[in-house]
Order: sequence, then structure tokens, then C-alpha cells
Amino acid sequence: MRATFSRQFFSPSLYIGRLNLPLFSLTHLFPLCCIPAPADQSSPATNVSKKPTRPFYLLLLKASASSSIVHSVQSHAFKTGFLHDLIICTSVLNSLAEFGEVNRARKLFDEMPIRDVASWNAMLSGYVRNGLLLKARLLYQLMCSSCTRPNSLTLSVLLQICGDFDDQMLGRSIHGYACRHLELEDTFLGNSLIVYYNKFEDFKASERVFESLARPDIVSWNAMVSGYMTSSSPWSSLELLWILRNKCFHLDLITLEIALQACSRIGKDAIFDGVLIHGLLIRLGFKMDLYAQNCLLIMYCKCGMVASGQSLFDTMESKNFVSWNMIVSGYIYINCPFKALNLFLRALAYEAEISSDLLVSALQAVRLMGEQRKLVMSLHGLVIRMGFDSDIYISSSFISAYGGTVEVECARKFFNCILPVGNHSTVLFNSMISVYLHHGYFSEAVELTRKEFFYDAVSIVNILSLCIAKLGLKVGKAVHGYTIRNKFESDLFISTSLLELYITYGVLHTAFKIFLLMPDRNLVSWNTMIIGCARLGIPWASLKLFYDMQQKDGFLPDATSLVGAIEAISHRGIENERKFIHDYVIKSEFINDEFVSTSLICMHSRAHNFSKVNTVFDRARKLCIVTWNTMIAEYSHHGLMDRAISTFGRMKINGVTPDLVTMLCLLQGCIASASLNGLALVHSIICKSGYLADVYVGSALINAYSKCGELNMAWLVFDNMVLKTIVSWNSIIHGYGIHGDVQEACKLFLKMQESGLHPSAVTFLVLISACSHAGYVERGIYYLDLMIEAYSLHPRDEHISSFISLLGRGGLVEEANELLDKIPEDHGVFAWGAFIGACRVQGNMELALSAAQKLLVMNPLNPGYNALLSNILAESGRWMEASLTRSKADEVGFRKEKAWSMLQTLI
Repeated sequence: MRATFSRQFFSPSLYIGRLNLPLFSLTHLFPLCCIPAPADQSSPATNVSKKPTRPFYLLLLKASASSSIVHSVQSHAFKTGFLHDLIICTSVLNSLAEFGEVNRARKLFDEMPIRDVASWNAMLSGYVRNGLLLKARLLYQLMCSSCTRPNSLTLSVLLQICGDFDDQMLGRSIHGYACRHLELEDTFLGNSLIVYYNKFEDFKASERVFESLARPDIVSWNAMVSGYMTSSSPWSSLELLWILRNKCFHLDLITLEIALQACSRIGKDAIFDGVLIHGLLIRLGFKMDLYAQNCLLIMYCKCGMVASGQSLFDTMESKNFVSWNMIVSGYIYINCPFKALNLFLRALAYEAEISSDLLVSALQAVRLMGEQRKLVMSLHGLVIRMGFDSDIYISSSFISAYGGTVEVECARKFFNCILPVGNHSTVLFNSMISVYLHHGYFSEAVELTRKEFFYDAVSIVNILSLCIAKLGLKVGKAVHGYTIRNKFESDLFISTSLLELYITYGVLHTAFKIFLLMPDRNLVSWNTMIIGCARLGIPWASLKLFYDMQQKDGFLPDATSLVGAIEAISHRGIENERKFIHDYVIKSEFINDEFVSTSLICMHSRAHNFSKVNTVFDRARKLCIVTWNTMIAEYSHHGLMDRAISTFGRMKINGVTPDLVTMLCLLQGCIASASLNGLALVHSIICKSGYLADVYVGSALINAYSKCGELNMAWLVFDNMVLKTIVSWNSIIHGYGIHGDVQEACKLFLKMQESGLHPSAVTFLVLISACSHAGYVERGIYYLDLMIEAYSLHPRDEHISSFISLLGRGGLVEEANELLDKIPEDHGVFAWGAFIGACRVQGNMELALSAAQKLLVMNPLNPGYNALLSNILAESGRWMEASLTRSKADEVGFRKEKAWSMLQTLI
């Protein structure tokens, strides 16, 4: 009974709620208690005053508006002897602690001759309320030594201390004590346990406590809804809300506010639930304050319905910083920077002051608008005038804004000016490095990372991006070691960046180790592995990850996941899998996503199933030019030039303007089909579209005419080019090279050097290849030496292959063999293939056979190498071995594609 009474004593509605007296009346009744009663003629004692009672003191303490009233009540109670009353003394103690006078409360507590559990609870609560957790912990130890048995309120206060001290062991001990001695019949204590476990994200324990409650109240349900909302399963929070609604519980405003926050976390998929919750708020008659309205505004903006959020925003009677910042951020989220900036200007006009968050949002809007340097400088002046120039986050936003306007130098000047201003330089360094990475200034970014500043998670992610772009795998491994030593390996973003690093460099086994050790995974980490496995030639692993992502972690695939799965299925070539993913994309309405639809088109065209290609193309949204270009590219790649031209015509009818990629795809189709008529048509289209002056289109035209046999037209296009780049020169040199006119190719090379252009690695590859086919061994050796010695260009695999072919065709087979022995195996696969061809030309079958066996060991899954070995054995007269090799290749399922060629003349 004592425990129950004590808990009721701390209820705010115990006396004030029942008496329903105004606060002014209660605080002015105290002086009247000492006024003598009027003389009563019938009474023998005429000078007796009315003495205050215990309820009156308790009522005054509850109604106290300041600590001075509590002091007056305390002194008067002392004079009248009521201060020795345990209940009044505990009430005074609680009131002092509420007004922050913890030391005076502790002095009164120490002077109390008798203490019960309510007194200890009041002092413990006072310490916790004022943030003195260590003193509260020491007081609890003193309480245990005094043999006072804790009740449910004591344990609830202790759970709050454990949560703030991150003490899970003591918290679980309290849970065990409650189960043994209190049998968790108290809903208040059960709610405290749920809140405690939610704080440590142990939601399984929260569920068990919730299920064990005999009579869960609305606070219990709210605690569970809040726990799910803050966890990685906000959908469970909404499910719990609708269960609560079906059980006919009286929902309160807190429940619906938490559910709105869950909708905000989910995003667009939860907009239907968000609208229903808005309807509930209106139907249940809740008077929405500013906090509730802001929750609704955040929900609409995060779910992409910014127009509905704008309507709500316009009807709000009062607005605060959160309201303005959220509506501006909402328009930034849907990529409407002009509307966001207009709202920012309205905030400047209507509000007396604005927040730094709103300025950061305005800078994000300007960055989305593109090259708006003057606007950024105007905002810079405004920030200085308003006194926000020392804010570190606004400064970092200015760096990003200057970088977004392609003013990288301005961003660096601003960075140099503000760096000495604050101590939190890490944020500024991260912003500047991100600007350099975005614009491809890798050397400057590397130089900046060598400065002395504290690396945080964002810094490490930026450095890993640098490793992917420039620094290489060795530095990336060093960064990986740094993350392990400094306890960063559990960071989700760093782990995902490490996955991308190792996948980029083909070290898939290390990526899998990191992935399996990740404590938490998000959709991005799953997608990174799915796409990585597909692109590194392990499609079955990619599909297994696609399945596990849904079954084990419960993630629904997004557009990126589907693109990875489609790519993997495309590599596998199994018809049932293609049919499944095709149907899934259409049913889940991902067909309208341009990346998913283009991936499906590529998958079906790879399988030569153009009826399915047309089905996908007809159902997909064709607002973006990417889908049209993909169709043209696929038709071109398969030599279906008529269909490519027809698709191009449909594109223009639908009002889609062709771009540079469209022209390049059409030219690729002309090369694939060797169609001179088609090439002439495409040439005319390019002239009419105004793309003839483009360097890349001109170079592609030269290449197309050369490969279609019209070298004169190729030269005419080259000669009429206003601007000639290294790509243009390479194209025309290559054209003369493949036609066997090495002398003219060499003359063009000299002219290119005279024009002031430096040759690239591709230039030397074209020259060496031309010399190889024409048998000009000495000139080919000269070009290789020139490439290495004069221009310091490192030979790639293609150069080595062409050089080996050059030596072999020139009869220097032994020299080519010696050179091959010095080349590492992982760089010499194509060179060995060229060497075998040269040996067969020279009739050296022994060397050819030895080379073919080495090549088959390097790449045993290549059907062409198996066929090559069989042919060499047959030419050497070893028919039995040739037959066995061919049989083994047939058993595995190797089929060498038949070669074909086609040439069309100009009519």
C-alpha cells in the first residue's frame, strides 16, 4: 500500500486536478492561514486561529510557481511542526528538486529522521531531473545499505540512470530483480523497461517486455511504436499503429505524431499511410499545435508531396524555423531550387530572424541551380551581415556552393580564408575535398588530404573515393588498415566504400569478407555487391545476393538492385530467368524507370529476342532520350540498320531531340552493318542536326568511312574539320593503316607532331598495328622505342600483342618467344594469341603448340583457344590428340561463333 500511495503522490492530478482551483487562488491562500478567526460569542475560546492541515500544505506545494513559495511553505511547516510529517517533508523535497535547488533538497533529506521509499525516490528523481546522474547512483548505493527495498518507481528511475550511463549490465539486473520480486505487474515499470531497451536498440527485448504486460496502456503502445520508428523497421511502427486502432484504443496525439515520423523515414512508399493519419487527426478532433503541424509538414515533404505540404504551410497560423526549413528542403528534395529560393526570400521578408539551417538549405538550392556565382556571392554578403560567417556548417556549404557553380578556385580561396576561423576544420576539409572529387581535380584533392586534420568517417569515404579514382589499391589497403586501427570498420558508409574499392580492383574475396562482417547492411551495400558480382563475371553469386537481400534482411529491391540482377541474368543466358525478371519488372511497375527498362532492352537484345525488346520499349516511358538511344544502339550493334533508322524517325515524331550519343550510335550501326547507303543517310542527318562540327562525331565519321572502304570520304571529312584533336588524327591514321597504306599513315603522324599535338598511346598502337600488317618490322620497333623513350608512355597489353605480332610476322619468332617469357602471365594472354598466329604463318608448329598449351592454362574457358589448339594439333599431324581436344570442348559446351563479313557499296 505504501508503494502505491507514493506513486499516486507524485501524480500531478492528485490534488489540483480534483479541486480544480486556479493557480492564483492557491498561491494567495497561504497568508490567510495565519489570520485569527473572528470571535464567536457562543464559543468559550474566542482567540483560536484555524490551523492548516496536511492536504492544505500539499495543495500549496503542488501549486507553487517559484522556489520562494516553497521556502515559505517549508518555514511555516517547520514552525507549525508539520515539517516532521513524512509526507509533507517528502513533498517539500520533491518541490525543491523541481526548481533546481538540489543541494537544499539534499540537506532536508539528510535531516529527515525517518525516510521511506517515497523519500528516496524523490531525492533520486531530483538528481536525475537535474542531470546529476553520478550522485543519483551513489544515493542508490546508500539506499541499498539502509535496507530500504526499492519499488517500481525506484527501478524506473534507475533504468533512466542506466540508459544515460550506457550500463547494460545493471539495467538487465534491474529487469531480473523486477521479474523476481515485482512480477512485472506494474505497467509503469514495464513501460520504463521498454524505453530502456529501445535506447539500446534491443527491440527483441522490448517486444518480450511488451508481450508480458498484463494491461498495456497507451504509453506502452507509444513506446513500442516509437521504438520501431527509430529502428530500421519503421513499417512495423505503422503496422502497430493500425493494430492499436483495430483494438479500439483511444489514440492520443503522441501516437499519431510518432507514426507521422515513421512515414517520414520511409518516404514515398508511406504516403498513403501518412494521408490516413492526417485524416485521423482531423476526425478525432485533436487540436494540432505547432509541433504536430510540423510533423505533418515533414511527412508530406519527405514523401514527395510537397504541393500538399505547401497547402498545409500556407494555412499554418504560426511558423517557426523548422517549418520554413522543412518546406524549403522539400522543394530541394524534388529538385525545384527556384521555388525553394523564393520561399527563402519570403522567410527573409516575414521573419524577424532566420536559422542557420535555412541558410544552408538556400545554399543547396543555389548549388542545384548551376552556374549562379553572383547569387552565391549575394548570399555570402547576407551571411556576413547577419553574423553567421563564423558558423562552420554554413562555411562548408559555401565551399560546396562555390564548387557547384564550377568556381573551384573561388571555393579554394574561400576555404583558405576561413580555415583559421574555427577549430572544427574537418568539416571544411571534407567539403573542399568533395568539390575537388566532383570536378575531377584528383591531384589537388590528394594534396589536401596530406594536410594535418582529424579524419572522421566522411574524410575516410572521400579518401577511399580518391583511391578508386587515382591512388590505387595499395593506398586503399592502407586506408582500410587505418579504419580498423581507429575502430571505423563498423561505420556503414565506410564499409560500403571499402566494398566499392575492392570490387573496382577485382578483389572480390576481400569484398565478401567485409560484407559478411558488417554488423548492419543497407540497400546500398547489398546493391554494391550485387552489381559487383555481375560485372566481375560471377552472375550466380549476384543472383544469390539478390535473393538473400529480400529473404534475410527484408529489403525490397530498388531500381539499382534490379539493374544488377538483370545484368547477371543477361550473362547467364537462361530463358526462364529472363522471363521471371521481365514479368517481375512489369508487375512491380519498375518498367517506367529508364535504367531498368534500358537494362531489360539490353538483356533481351543480347539473347536476340527482339520481340521482347519491342514489348519493353512500347511499355516503358520514353520521356528520356536514354531509352531511345539504347534501342538505336542495340539495333546498330546487331547490324539492323533499317530498324535503327526507323527508331530514329519515331524518336523525332515523338518530339525527342537527338543528342550526340544518338549520332554516335547511328554511326556504330553503319560500321556493324558495313552499310555505305546507311552511312550516307546518317551523314546527312548529322549535317542537318548541326553535329558535324563536333570533334567526336567527326572522328566517328572518319572511322566509319574508313571501315566501310571509303577512304577518300574519310579524308574529306578530316580535311574539312575546323578543330582537329588527337582523336581525329588517330582516326585518319588508323584508316590509312587498316588499308595498308603505311607510308601515308607515317606522313600523317609527322604532320600531327608538326601541328603541336602530342601522340597518345592509341596513336602508337595504330602505327605498330599498321606496321605489323605491312611487315615493316624496323619501323614498328622505332615507334615502340619512340613511345617509351621520347613520350614516356607505358606499353599496355594491346601494344605488347601488336609488337609480338610484328616480330612474328617479320620472321623473328625466337625473339618474340624470349620477350613473351619475360612478360607476367596476367598481362600476356592476348600476346600469346598473337604469337601463335605468327608461328603458324612461319610454319613453326612446335613453338605454336607449346604456346597454345600455355595459353589454354592461362584461360581454359575460352572456346577459341580450345579450337586453336585442336587446329594446331591437326596441322602437326597429331589427329588423335586434336580429336580428343575437340571432344572435350564439345562436352563442356564450348561453341566457337562463326565468323562473317559484309560489305555494301555506295549506289
